[in-house]
Amino acid sequence: MSKSQIPGLRGDCAAVLGIALLSTAVAVLALTTARGVVRQDAITYTTEFISGWWWLVFLLTPLPAALVHRRIATATVAAVALVLPQFVAAAVCVARYRASGWSDGLEGLSYLHPLLLLLATGAACGRTAVAGRRT
Repeated sequence: MSKSQIPGLRGDCAAVLGIALLSTAVAVLALTTARGVVRQDAITYTTEFISGWWWLVFLLTPLPAALVHRRIATATVAAVALVLPQFVAAAVCVARYRASGWSDGLEGLSYLHPLLLLLATGAACGRTAVAGRRT
């Protein structure tokens, strides 16, 4: 590796680390602001083991796509860095449901959120790559 490649590699590592930190921050925010089991009245309860802040991560999908022009490998690692903390958040959500006794099997649908994020990020990266080839 030549000395001229090192600044580019550092920039790529910093970008991937930044995306991972932002994604982790959103996951932690969503998990910490969840209300858990809340009694509404004598017989009604609501359960929330991950809050609506979780959807905020979809605003980060353009970040890996912005790295496509630098290197495809960097964009791929950035997409994994974006999606992986969301899979962990889904696993924590499922574990919270099961540990609380409120599990009915549908909590497994929590994994649809990071899967949808993966598809959206892949589509954004693909569209950016195609647009870059046309110009």
